[in-house]
Amino acid sequence: MTSLSLDYTRDDAKTLIKAAFERTRGIESYFDDGHRIIGKTGSRVTSYGETVIIEIPENQPSAAETMITVRAEKEVEMNVTADPEQYKSRFLTELERIRGDPVDHVLKTFDEEYRSKEVQRLDDLTSGHDTLKVVLTVLAVFMFFVMIMPFLLLP
Repeated sequence: MTSLSLDYTRDDAKTLIKAAFERTRGIESYFDDGHRIIGKTGSRVTSYGETVIIEIPENQPSAAETMITVRAEKEVEMNVTADPEQYKSRFLTELERIRGDPVDHVLKTFDEEYRSKEVQRLDDLTSGHDTLKVVLTVLAVFMFFVMIMPFLLLP
């Protein structure tokens, strides 16, 4: 877990965090639930996905400063190929790149036709659990046929 202090109001810090998620390579979607912003990578050939969670407490030390914590987790705990720290590091790099810029300047860098990665509901975040369910189902069907077919082919 990494703790940071941003010299922005809470709302401006959230805007900066969202802009960093927009720029973070590999993050497919993110959701703001008010107290935290959750970014997910989605599943790939090598992983069921990773999650980067930014916690933004309601109570802050001052109105002009916002404390945040950044942590990363595997989307599916048994996923041995997941590398959540890689995406946390990418996010922090993007956040550092725009940190210190006025929020208006950060927002102007987005193209008008830009499609945001932000989703409106937590259920809309990409999920590696769904991919895992499909893989396990296909594997179960395959195993069923491998075990039953020899008996069906016997005379």
